[in-house]
Amino acid sequence: MRIFINECKKALTSPILITLLIVFSAFNIFIIVSSSDHKEELKIVNEIIDKYGREITDDSLKQFEKDIQSDLLGLTEITGKQFESIYDFLDGLRFEEQEQYSDRDWEFFNSLQLKEMYFGMANSIDASYAEIDVQDGARGDLKGYGISGKAAETYLRENEEFAERFNEMVDNEEHKEWFFAGKPYFMHSFLFKTVFLHITIESLLLIVLMTALITTYEFENRTQLLTYSTHRGRKLMKDKLAASLAVSTVISLFLFTITLGTYFFLFDYSHVWKTSISSAFNWENPFPYVTWWDLSVGEFLVAVVVLVFIIQLLFSGLTFALAVIVKNSYTTFFLVAALFILAWLLPTFMPKSSNLFIVTSYTLSTLTMAVSQSFMGSSGLILFKNFEWMTISCWTIITIVFCTITYKRFRKMDIQ
Repeated sequence: MRIFINECKKALTSPILITLLIVFSAFNIFIIVSSSDHKEELKIVNEIIDKYGREITDDSLKQFEKDIQSDLLGLTEITGKQFESIYDFLDGLRFEEQEQYSDRDWEFFNSLQLKEMYFGMANSIDASYAEIDVQDGARGDLKGYGISGKAAETYLRENEEFAERFNEMVDNEEHKEWFFAGKPYFMHSFLFKTVFLHITIESLLLIVLMTALITTYEFENRTQLLTYSTHRGRKLMKDKLAASLAVSTVISLFLFTITLGTYFFLFDYSHVWKTSISSAFNWENPFPYVTWWDLSVGEFLVAVVVLVFIIQLLFSGLTFALAVIVKNSYTTFFLVAALFILAWLLPTFMPKSSNLFIVTSYTLSTLTMAVSQSFMGSSGLILFKNFEWMTISCWTIITIVFCTITYKRFRKMDIQ
C-alpha cells in the first residue's frame, strides 16, 4: 500500500499537472458562466412542469391555453389595449414607448412570451414528427456521404431497426414531455458537446501525462537499476498501473465535480431530470434526438459520465503499456496523441463501399469525440445500437492484452 501511495504522489504533486488541472477547471467555469445569460429564461420550464406536470397531454395543454388567455387579460390591463398575442404587442411597440413600462411589467411580458413560445411548440409536435421519414433520411445520408455497396446495405439494415424504435417512441409518446426549448437554447449540445467534450479532452491530456510520468519515472531519473533490483523488483510495474488508474479516477472526479457542479448551480434542472432525453423540445438539429432506449435526462447523464470514465481508464491502460516500451513520458504523450488522431481519421481512409468503413469507426477516439451522440439512434453514421458497448468491450480486451504482453516483456528485457 505504501508503494502504491508513493506512486500516486508522483503525479498528484507534479507542478505541471497541478497547474494544468487548475487552468482547465478555471477555463471550464469561464465557458459556463459566459454562456449563462439565458439561465433565468430556463426557469419557466420548471414552472410549467410544476403546474401542468411533466407529460404533455391534451388536458394540460387546454389548461395551459386558459392560463395564457388569462395573462393576456393582464396584458390588456397594463397596456390599455387588447392583443391576441404578446408578439402582437411587442411587434408594434416603438422604442420610445419601452421606458413607460416598469421592470416588473417587462418581467411579465418576457414570461408571457416564453409561455406562448412553449405552448406553440407543444401544439406543433404531432405535425412535426408526422413529417419525419426515417428511411428517406437514411437514403439521404448515404447519398450525402457517398456510401455504397456492403457499407450501404449494413447501414440500411440498422436503420430499419432504428425506424421501428422511432415509431415505438412516437406511439408511446416518450417525446411529449417538457424540456428546455432546443433551437433557442441548445442546452443538450452545450452540456454534452461543449462542456463534456472539454472535460473529456482535458482529462485525457492529464491522464496520459500522469500515466506516462508514473510509468517512466525511474528511467527518466536514472534510478531504474536501483529500483528494479529491490525485493519488489519489476513487479513494481503492477503498482504503477494501479496508481495510474487510481489517479486517473481522482483527476476525472475532480474535473467533473468542479465543472458540472458549476453548470447545475447556474442552470436549474430540478424538474427535468425525469424528462425523456428524446423529448420533442430537445430538438436542435434537422433530425430530433432519439435514443435507442427510453432514457430520462438524469439516466442519460449518468450513462455518459460512466462511459467517459471507462474511456479514460482504457486510455490510461494503453498509455501505461506504451510507456513501458518507450520509457520516455514526452515521447509517450505525443505517440498517444498521434494514435488518437490516426484512429479518429481512420474511417476516412477506408473505401466507402466496404464494411471496413463502418468497422474502423469502432475506436475509442470516435467514441470520445461523439460523446454527445452516445446511445442515440439519430447519430448519423454511428447510429448502430451496439456502438458503445461493442467499442468498449473490444478495446477493454485490447488494453488488457496489450498491458499483459508489455508487462511480460518488461520482466525479461534489459533495463539499462
